[in-house]
Amino acid sequence: MFNIFEELTWQQFSKLPKIAKLSLNEQITYYNQYISDLSIARLNWIDYQNKGPRIPTIQNIGLLAQEEFDPVDNDYFLILQEDGSGIFVTALI
Repeated sequence: MFNIFEELTWQQFSKLPKIAKLSLNEQITYYNQYISDLSIARLNWIDYQNKGPRIPTIQNIGLLAQEEFDPVDNDYFLILQEDGSGIFVTALI
């Protein structure tokens, strides 16, 4: 395991006992993998930090479904307000 807050430079990494014995191509491959793993670990650490309390807000979640059956068209239609607008339904989310 490695410390996500202390990144090893190439010079430090290439001098590690297990890495120093490898060919240059293998060392580069392992270093690239190390940098990739370090980046993922840092992103995960940021994602799982406490973000503080969530403040609920009032949001529109849709229109009130006021439907009436029209026997002529054999279909349902939306009943609107006198000014032609619908009734918004809000919720504390």
